[in-house]
Amino acid sequence: MAKVEELPVMEGYEAEKKTISMLKANVLSVVLLIVFGALCWFAFNAIWGIGNLDSLSAERLLWYDVFLIVGMVVGIVVHELIHGFTWMLLTRKGFRHLSFGLMKGGAYCHIDVPMIKRHYVIGALMPLFLVGIVPLVIAFCIGSLLWLLLGIIFVVAAMGDIMIVWAIRKEPSDALIYDHPSEAGCYVYHKTIHP
Repeated sequence: MAKVEELPVMEGYEAEKKTISMLKANVLSVVLLIVFGALCWFAFNAIWGIGNLDSLSAERLLWYDVFLIVGMVVGIVVHELIHGFTWMLLTRKGFRHLSFGLMKGGAYCHIDVPMIKRHYVIGALMPLFLVGIVPLVIAFCIGSLLWLLLGIIFVVAAMGDIMIVWAIRKEPSDALIYDHPSEAGCYVYHKTIHP
């Protein structure tokens, strides 16, 4: 569980909590896995002709399994590190402002400084592109089934991030975002209007 911390008080702003249900994110991930996975599979097969998977040797299937398991574990760590390092670069704050861990339903990276919406969104979606989309592009370019499977898995793994960004899509560009320390989501700081 993430450390408990006080919500920063920002003069001239008030905070609105925007979180998502991890249960809903996980259910949508399963749906995305089926639909997106099937689309990628059929497209990949049309280009590269996967053929009959029964023809793969047991030894080759074992190596595929090992590669996928190691790839998923490493990918989860890399996914969270990408969040953190992207936010660090964009906010120009040091590593001491980051925390990592597990929460109910998944791993997390938290940064304890508010940032502008654009920076938050870039950091939230960067793992989708680097460990999801990039492996898919590699898979389609070189015809690698392993890269295809990893790409599909990590696009699906970004469902929570996609949902968080969707939840704040209508927020004004001048809104400040503070990553929620213990739930999937954030606080949006709106400028208060004084009479």
